[in-house]
Amino acid sequence: MSNKAMLESCSFQWQNFAYGTGKRKMKVIDRAPELKGNDTAHVVQFYTKDDSLIEGLCQFVRNAMRDGESAVLIVSESHQRELTRKLRNCGKDLAKALDDDRCVVLNAAEALAECMDGGEPNNKKFVSVIGSIIDAAKAKARTKNVAVFGEMVAVLWAEKKYHAAIALEQFWNDLAKSRTFYLRCAYPASSFTDVQSEWYTAVCQQHSSVISDLAS
Repeated sequence: MSNKAMLESCSFQWQNFAYGTGKRKMKVIDRAPELKGNDTAHVVQFYTKDDSLIEGLCQFVRNAMRDGESAVLIVSESHQRELTRKLRNCGKDLAKALDDDRCVVLNAAEALAECMDGGEPNNKKFVSVIGSIIDAAKAKARTKNVAVFGEMVAVLWAEKKYHAAIALEQFWNDLAKSRTFYLRCAYPASSFTDVQSEWYTAVCQQHSSVISDLAS
């Protein structure tokens, strides 16, 4: 799929899905919406450059720290070291957040392995593992909100386990019913190049908003 086709497919087919089921319409945006009060959001980001993703995550964490939240970043191995280095260089506030565990950076593949059973995501394990991580982060926050970034779904997607990735997205949505957090997922846009549009739409349907630089 071309970048333009990805956005058009997602936006058009989501509208049909949303109007047919009563779910809210997904928005294509260029930044994450603010988390207010008891609101939760599940945003997906399709990115083309690792540098821009990491730069955006630094701002994501800075906003969370400013608002008294904690941050949990479950990232791919290829991003983990650079993101941690970048966060420490973004200012004393972010470095302190890392030292105080108000901001934690975890390995997505390792976290995912703890949530799998027989090669498939297991919801009971997911709630136990990820729910505990979010609970620990909430205890460190000055508010009740936790800002979460996750690439576990991208790990599954890279392995072409599309059904498993969609199931994991659904687990996140179910977890949001019992815990207050803002979730931002990310996929490299290149991972959808040879994927049928139906799969792209299926990913979009699990989210409330899209952050994308595909149109640029």
